[in-house]
Amino acid sequence: MTSKLLLAAFSTCLLLGAAHGAMAADAKPAPIKLTPAVLKALQAAQTANNKKDYPSAIAAIQQAEAVSDRTPTDNYQIHRFAMSVHIGMQDMPGAATEIETALDADPSVVPEAEKATMYKTGLQLALMQKHNDKALAYAKVLQSSTPPPDADTQSLISGALYRGGDYDGVIAIAQKNIDAAKAAGKLPSESDLNNIKNAQVNKNDQAGAEKTLEAIVANYGAQKDWDELSRVALTTRGMRDIDYVYIGRLMVAQAGKLKAEDATMVGSAANSNKLALYGDAETMQKFGGPAPDPRIASDKKTLPKQIADGAKNDGEYNVKTAEAAFGYGQYADAERMARTAKTKPGVKDPTEPDMVIAMSLSAQDKYADAAAIFDTVKPSNPASARVVRLWTYYVKTKANPATAAK
Repeated sequence: MTSKLLLAAFSTCLLLGAAHGAMAADAKPAPIKLTPAVLKALQAAQTANNKKDYPSAIAAIQQAEAVSDRTPTDNYQIHRFAMSVHIGMQDMPGAATEIETALDADPSVVPEAEKATMYKTGLQLALMQKHNDKALAYAKVLQSSTPPPDADTQSLISGALYRGGDYDGVIAIAQKNIDAAKAAGKLPSESDLNNIKNAQVNKNDQAGAEKTLEAIVANYGAQKDWDELSRVALTTRGMRDIDYVYIGRLMVAQAGKLKAEDATMVGSAANSNKLALYGDAETMQKFGGPAPDPRIASDKKTLPKQIADGAKNDGEYNVKTAEAAFGYGQYADAERMARTAKTKPGVKDPTEPDMVIAMSLSAQDKYADAAAIFDTVKPSNPASARVVRLWTYYVKTKANPATAAK
């Protein structure tokens, strides 16, 4: 929060008037009892502050501090008002020092009516100055306040808990907000999901962080999150060669920033004798992957005949030809060949025809149809299942872009 906003937040509650510093009229708290000499000095400080005569305001505050028989309430009000003067001066470090002194010397003298405002401002200033121990302490006070903190304050509390290393506390707050959003039929807040993910990372809960990252992608689909999750998927244990190719296709489809090492991983799998998907390898070469196998020339030349021969061959032949057609960008042919494969015996991986059909539909901008197919694909291998989930997130996001405020 900027100093101007901080000052505006206190514009109705830092005035010391004839009624010994009463707060805004609608709050109607008990009058603040100050030592007369302190009150006189602070009234002079207020007059100078209103004129933005900050040197005179500081001088008057110093006069208040020089009063010998000050009470705890006097000290609190002196530092409280000094904080507002420092905010007006754009001196955030000074403002933080003053409010921390005001709140920490004797918390019992903080008027009940202004506790929430004071501790929230103390939290803001402590976060700005990276006084993480102070921020954490003030966050704990605000957590137990009545009425419960509003959304803006909850966000500040989460930031303080995170910086203070209370990651379980961060997760608890964010999860409570997410549960409430779901109960209301709304998307979970992206910031809450990110808070959970970051806390899980700091707890070394890699599995939990990856799961949360999937939720972020599923709900919002931002490119940076897709890039991160795609790279995570490429390092998942149990990935088959074809899974690497499927992730590579997905990264290209959603315009991801493929690093050379990503493209090399995918391109090498595509070039393998087991797959011989030279079209996919050729695509990966554009991102720094290996050159496609020299057999690509012959493969491209004979592909029309391979497609034509599909009707007289088994399911495995048809699905492998469909994979090749997809790699060369012949998506309608790939879809047709994969559908033919489903009508014939011999397919070794029963999930493969549907994967090619759904990817081909997606490539033809038929995202809702693709989503319906992906929903039916249930691989037993956890790594392969993640690949299916990611493709499903992608096509569902394309079919129904997220519109909730982040």
